[in-house]
Amino acid sequence: MNYEEMLNTQENVGNNRVTTPLGTFYRKPVSRKYRYVVQLRYELADSLVFCEGLRRDQQQSAAAEEPYQVSYVLNEDSGGIYEIELEHGNYQSLAQLLYNQPAVVAEPGFVRNFISALMDVTERLHERGIFHLCYSPDNIFVRKGEKTPLLLCHGSSFLAMTDQRRLYQGFEDDVAPEVLVEGRADERSDVFGLGRFIEHLLESGNLGYDYKGVVKKATAEDPDKRYATVHEMRSALNAKRNTRRSMWLLAAACAVVAVAVIAFFGIIKEPTTVEFVDDNGMKAKPDPFQEEFDDEYVDDQEPYMDPEIALYLDSIEPMTDEEVKMLSDSIRVNEQLNTIFRRRFAQKARVALSPLYGTGESGMTENDYIAKSEQVVKDLYEYAEKLGKETGLNIDDANSVAGQIIAHLQAELQENIKRNGTLTKPMPED
Repeated sequence: MNYEEMLNTQENVGNNRVTTPLGTFYRKPVSRKYRYVVQLRYELADSLVFCEGLRRDQQQSAAAEEPYQVSYVLNEDSGGIYEIELEHGNYQSLAQLLYNQPAVVAEPGFVRNFISALMDVTERLHERGIFHLCYSPDNIFVRKGEKTPLLLCHGSSFLAMTDQRRLYQGFEDDVAPEVLVEGRADERSDVFGLGRFIEHLLESGNLGYDYKGVVKKATAEDPDKRYATVHEMRSALNAKRNTRRSMWLLAAACAVVAVAVIAFFGIIKEPTTVEFVDDNGMKAKPDPFQEEFDDEYVDDQEPYMDPEIALYLDSIEPMTDEEVKMLSDSIRVNEQLNTIFRRRFAQKARVALSPLYGTGESGMTENDYIAKSEQVVKDLYEYAEKLGKETGLNIDDANSVAGQIIAHLQAELQENIKRNGTLTKPMPED
């Protein structure tokens, strides 16, 4: 086997070829060097309308000063255009990245930054009257070692084709219905494509309710029911994120107010035990009407389970060994991040909360005490968000863990007051 045959054999093994709407994306050896190409589907290469659209798209790509655009050249022979050759670089499709590194969606900021960058380039394309239309992970590329989106050919260059289903064969679910049926496209068509793209990421990892709500509207069958522009879609997504964060803060504030009131009265005054006596000065008997729990009413039956839930559990297929390993690796990484976060946040929280439970706070009014408590907890949640970014924990998990630690420390410090009357010396901050 010679060198070129060996390289061709390696390329045909594993996940090295990806089917895109235009053809097969892969790398091939040319003059003992690798070149990334898209070998056009025969039925498209035979279409004069498609080839004219491809030439026009190639000219637009070459003229665009766009960091997220991949320039390319068209390889032709006597039979016409047969191949797209990408500019020099080391590429892979997003689908290949997700296949080879499934845990990438759990990396801090990856999903948010990738979607934001994709929206950025789409908005700039719209300013030039260009629509990408198909945002399948097979049709989006990244440079190896990088995690920013790259686009190749744009769907609006081929709208002159009478049969759009022929162009997007196998990718119909990723393209807006009006494009496939009527051959027309506008900004709402790309909103649909972006929504379907986010759905693909949802399949790779849990992205939260904020994404799901936006996706539902973005992928509406009726274009008029979608977001009118990508900017509007982005604003809705940011609004839902802010709403979720506000709900976390509100829940935390309510919890700290309740604990703060209890702590305040615990510091100011210890409860007094009152004994009731009868007319003769003798200690009164316990309430004769107190009811006791009757053991005979204990039900020894099996715990109740909703039939629909039971049916759902029975229908779940067992995971493969590969899925179990992927899940185990993901859990192990999350546990390490969680441990680092908990240790550092607990130190910070103890130092911040300890003064609230010291004897020096007994001279404060109730309102002042509650206000100070709320400010301390607000500062801690801001620190939790910052620490979450440093340790690789997403905002939702950081807020959840922070709330658990704050509640635990508050209970511990309050119990310490009841037991000793004073606090132990706070742990020093890093």
